[in-house]
Amino acid sequence: MKLMKMALIVYVMMLLFPLISTAAEEDPTLDPGFYPQEFKDMKNPVQFNLAALREGRKLYKGHCEVCHGVNGDGKGNAAIIGKYKPMPRDFTNSSIMTKRSDGMLYYSVSKGVHGTRMFAREEIMKPEQRWAVIHYIRTFSKGEDKKDLHQN
Repeated sequence: MKLMKMALIVYVMMLLFPLISTAAEEDPTLDPGFYPQEFKDMKNPVQFNLAALREGRKLYKGHCEVCHGVNGDGKGNAAIIGKYKPMPRDFTNSSIMTKRSDGMLYYSVSKGVHGTRMFAREEIMKPEQRWAVIHYIRTFSKGEDKKDLHQN
């Protein structure tokens, strides 16, 4: 009787599993490149100034640098030692960064990026802090010499 119950449970699970996995595969939010439309068009409400950059830099050092690296190149210690697949985003790559709106970056910071080690920060960082970090990471790909800004 016990064996029959177990066999029935396994049989039902086998029937349900394809339905569950198919639904997950069709969920666009599971795509690492997914951004809801309302985020694509968002503008950074935090004024770009020295105070915002200082706040963003402080938060970047505490939350992002370990994976994205001191220079924002995606080669942080955790990523290198942990051999992350995929590697964290390279903020110095202007060709990628110019295709990402501030809202898209805000979505990634807030919700995390499925299929990567980038986890959501919306529970641990206030919205204005996330926006300040976005101002700071934008400085990595501006094409200007920002070495002084990123040192210390």
